[in-house]
Amino acid sequence: MRAAVYQGPHDLRVEDVPDPTPVDPRDVVVATRGASMCGSDLYLYQGELPGLAVPGATILGHEIVGEVVAVGSAVSRFRVGDRVTFPFSVSCGTCRTCRRGLTGHCETSKRAIYGFGGLAGSHAEYVRVPLADGHLHHVPAGVSDETAVVASCNLPAALIAVDSAQIAATDTVALVGAGPTGLLALQLIAHRTRRPVLVLDRVGHRLALAAALGGVPVDVDSDPVAEIVADATDGLGVDVVVEFAGRGDAFDVAVSILRPGGVLAGGGVYRVETAHPTDLGMLFAKDLQLRLNGLANVQPHMGAALGAVAGGKVDPSVVFSHRVSLDELPAAAEAFSRRAEGFHKMLIEP
Repeated sequence: MRAAVYQGPHDLRVEDVPDPTPVDPRDVVVATRGASMCGSDLYLYQGELPGLAVPGATILGHEIVGEVVAVGSAVSRFRVGDRVTFPFSVSCGTCRTCRRGLTGHCETSKRAIYGFGGLAGSHAEYVRVPLADGHLHHVPAGVSDETAVVASCNLPAALIAVDSAQIAATDTVALVGAGPTGLLALQLIAHRTRRPVLVLDRVGHRLALAAALGGVPVDVDSDPVAEIVADATDGLGVDVVVEFAGRGDAFDVAVSILRPGGVLAGGGVYRVETAHPTDLGMLFAKDLQLRLNGLANVQPHMGAALGAVAGGKVDPSVVFSHRVSLDELPAAAEAFSRRAEGFHKMLIEP
């Protein structure tokens, strides 16, 4: 099969690699109809997580819609021809953490993530899916490939963070980070509060799309953030921040604009921010509530994510700006990494 193989930071190459086959009776193999690249994939692509992407071996990608082409003998829920998607992490559905809904912490899979470490991901013509009955998800007829792709990661992650914020209709809410997942979260937030949603980012085309979706764009590099927030809240600070940037400076901004007793619902992945200093005194003095969901346990929420689309609460298609073939993926990945003008999210069609 053909696959985009990681060769080092900012270096993907499309190569012929062996076709995957079931190696365990609980495996299935899926032919990739569509895939994408998540912001957390960029940590590996940019070389920020050395050891989790092996040059010459790792196939990135954990967002997918596909068709089952091979089924292990112990698989009972799926058959050849089924259209499916899987969550970014592998889960068995039966261990202690899975039974608590913490599928991202599955004890059986050892928290395996597609495209991280030794498990090949979706930037390929075919993908092996271990423990398929535990986490693979049927895609209903009538659901578009774009919707199925975001249901594997972005949309349930957005839903988890927004739900955890417990937004009231009168709350003033700020969204920090207007990447694809943040823009999906913005659409969900708009159904929770009657007040305008402040959207903080530093990328112009992201802020423009946020404005088109009804948000109030705030450029953190050029706008007077503190004054804008003060004007919107009579000087108190916002009630809720939903954060999807996953960087230390974004966390600092979120804390700075919250009112006393406010809620920070974090969906950003802080995997590379281990050395970032945190002002514990500020968190203490403002009585903040932190609800971090970066390692999102998306498998139990995939059905609700699809329901939000069916109910008209979110339109995933608006975040897709590009369609690319597998051969075009290396150039598209670099454009995504450097936030090229107008590049929001790609649909990869192998």
